[in-house]
Amino acid sequence: MLFEKIEGAKEFTGSPEIPSFITDNLKFNLFDWQKNALENLIIFENKPQEQATHLMFNMATGTGKTLLMASCILHYYKKGYRHFLFFVNQNNIVDKTENNFIDVNHNKYLFKQKIIIDNKTVVIKKVESFSDNPQGIEIKFTTVQKFYNDIHAEKENINTLDELKKLNLVLLADEAHHLNANTKNKKQEELDLNIELTDRTSDTVKEKLGWEHTILELVLKPNPKNIMLEFTATIPDNEEVQKKYQDKIIAKFDLKQFLQAGFTKEINLLSSTFANKERILTALLFAWYRHQIALKYKIPHFKSVILFRSKTIAESEQDYEYFLQITQNISHYDFDFIHSLKNEQKDENINEMGNSRIVKMLKFIEKEHSFSQIADWIKHHFSQRQTIITNSKSNTTKTEKTDEETEKLLNSLEDKNNPIRAIFTVDRLTEGWDVLNLFDIVRLYQTQNAGGSDKKTPETTVKEMQLIGRGVRYYPFDFDEKLANKRKFDDDLDHDLRILEELYFHTFDEDSRYISHLKAELKKKGFPISNKKVVQFELKPQFKEIAQQNSLKVFANKQIKNANRRKRNLDEVKHDFYFEYQFPVYELKEEEIDFNEEENNENTRFVNEQKIKTDTITFSDLSPQLFYKAMAIKAKSDNSTFQFKSLQQNLQINSVKDLLKDEFLGDIKLHLKFAQPNFDAIPAQDKLDMMLTFISKIFAELDRFIYPNKGTEYFYAKPLTEVFGEPKKKLVEESSATYNVQEKDWYVLNEFVGTSEEEKLLKFMSEHIQRLEQKYENVYLLRNEEVYKIYDFEQGRGFDPDFLLFLKSKTENIYYQIFIEPKGEHLLEKDKWKEDFLLQISQKYAKNHILNVENSDYKLVGLPFFNELNDRKKVFVGKFNELVE
Repeated sequence: MLFEKIEGAKEFTGSPEIPSFITDNLKFNLFDWQKNALENLIIFENKPQEQATHLMFNMATGTGKTLLMASCILHYYKKGYRHFLFFVNQNNIVDKTENNFIDVNHNKYLFKQKIIIDNKTVVIKKVESFSDNPQGIEIKFTTVQKFYNDIHAEKENINTLDELKKLNLVLLADEAHHLNANTKNKKQEELDLNIELTDRTSDTVKEKLGWEHTILELVLKPNPKNIMLEFTATIPDNEEVQKKYQDKIIAKFDLKQFLQAGFTKEINLLSSTFANKERILTALLFAWYRHQIALKYKIPHFKSVILFRSKTIAESEQDYEYFLQITQNISHYDFDFIHSLKNEQKDENINEMGNSRIVKMLKFIEKEHSFSQIADWIKHHFSQRQTIITNSKSNTTKTEKTDEETEKLLNSLEDKNNPIRAIFTVDRLTEGWDVLNLFDIVRLYQTQNAGGSDKKTPETTVKEMQLIGRGVRYYPFDFDEKLANKRKFDDDLDHDLRILEELYFHTFDEDSRYISHLKAELKKKGFPISNKKVVQFELKPQFKEIAQQNSLKVFANKQIKNANRRKRNLDEVKHDFYFEYQFPVYELKEEEIDFNEEENNENTRFVNEQKIKTDTITFSDLSPQLFYKAMAIKAKSDNSTFQFKSLQQNLQINSVKDLLKDEFLGDIKLHLKFAQPNFDAIPAQDKLDMMLTFISKIFAELDRFIYPNKGTEYFYAKPLTEVFGEPKKKLVEESSATYNVQEKDWYVLNEFVGTSEEEKLLKFMSEHIQRLEQKYENVYLLRNEEVYKIYDFEQGRGFDPDFLLFLKSKTENIYYQIFIEPKGEHLLEKDKWKEDFLLQISQKYAKNHILNVENSDYKLVGLPFFNELNDRKKVFVGKFNELVE
């Protein structure tokens, strides 16, 4: 595969930097896999022998293919392309993508409000016909079917095929797995090009005529400068199609990789023998509960959406009416059925935790709320205005069809002004639908459709799996310092907010046969079902009693605002900053060619040959107006570092004029090379270009040193049982390393599950425990299951040390808290700041500064990283031996 060759080469050559003209003009940050895809594209195009004319991005649903597409548009604009043709197989996907690329007011618009490239504003414009000399980016949005008809009918105000052949085009094909009919057939059939493609035309004919003939043969191939980029989550499992894409797949990030990366909701299959009414009410209870949790943790504009799936259009309409009857007439008596689930249930399978969530929810209700309040909330939030059915009232066909207004609502469910909370559908939303706040899918029919066999997965199950694939996308929210768009509570399954990281599929399943089919299909498509387990970690009872009786302490520092960040930032940047700039040299030359002489014997004379001089100018000596103009240009971008509110926050200035003072930028030296007699003679535009380059460089350096927070140098004592006393449930891989700690009195938790490096540390401790016990009265090792955090002194970065070793001297009233961090080889360099921090703790608190609490002295010691590499282990063992000698 092409991407494998490129990524193999990256191990030796490294990865190129993603250009700032891409990252600065996107509304959202790129994920690592999107960056990797762009890096692969850049590497491929930089090879002189390669010509990127037809490439494929094979990226799973939900990974941000459209943002990657937006990045590619900026990439090719910079390379000189102005005409972009986006096409797909469904109208609703066309509409959705228009919102992403064109509608600046849409919440899913992907670019910054102003796109700035080369200090110029770039406008993106939707067109039906490309112009010859566009001022910005022109995008034509179409379906394969419509494009085929436009080309062959030569409609008015539509580019003809001959006109298209004269343009350098970038073709963007979304959901491209639909577009390979001829390839699948292994041969090119004779095509009837005189037919018109309509809604009744088969998908196969559309693919043959519209895609593989019109797009590839008539548009892409005639112009060697044209670029084709395909985007799909699924490449058809067909030998010929697979072979076709061997040299075209530039990047691959499949569903399994996506799910394992933690950027999706966890799937929960909630089966019951409830009737439809009870299943509906259960989903409504979950919606209310999530709403309450979001309010509790101040998550703004949160709205939980429920999707109800019916078997047929007629049944969907009946279910819709039945739902409204329930919500309009609901009372607290309707929830009597739920009390049968009050008893605590232990759900060890992470994908079937719904019952324990219901128990947790009931406890929450009993403590603070009533079912009468819940009934009133449901009446208010699930009225007819807040409910939608995907079949248009004007539709007379046998398939679902949505109107324009419904499409807009379905594609903006996360918008704070979108009222929709419940959706009724059959098959309409299994493809081409992006939604983040879908949390419940309720199956409103009970037929299995398996034909009496447990071997073949029914078609309805496959479609429900596709729906789950849509709903599994993560709803981002902020919490502590964790990534907003990544799961945060795999290691804390009992946390209130975990309910916002789970997608529930509610179904009737008397004998668990349906769930078995659904699991099989999910596994087949890469969903990691049942390969994880829930483990509860807690202090061993005997140690917990000792800790309480002896008032054992644990020390931690705090994260605070960094009041002095400006002074240190500027001092650090200016100390190493060097700016050199070569102005353009404008020379004329004339060549005299004597045709009687041998070849290459031209006489060249420079008409105005100029010598380059270097002058060093202090920044404060430059024109303030030149600086202000450059800053105004840079401040055009949304959330730019150069906007005054950002400058004021980061540098504590009162006006932009303050930046001209010596304490800011005024005393910086600029080393300038130019051919003019003096600096004043340089053209104004050239001076502006220089100033733009200077402020880009100085502020890029400044951004690297902006530390809004820092860690306190003082460590505060807390009772150990207050920090580690509550049980902690974690989600762990079945294959994770384990170590029998039940009989180890020195290990104070009931379970150990960790990495291989952490397991090696436990074995090391087991081998040396007797040496420690000879010197210390108490020896306790505790694994920190991400409940205890410290913050590095310089930047306030949070750090959860893996192990804490607590020691009590036999001869003195001194306690030791030892920080131990096992680290895999691949993380030694990346996490070096953590090791530096641990060693700084030792310098401050191991000898020179002893903490005294309740008449006892405490020393804090940070050890070097534990790693089995010979040199690394020697360093660790050397410091460890200081504790026992």
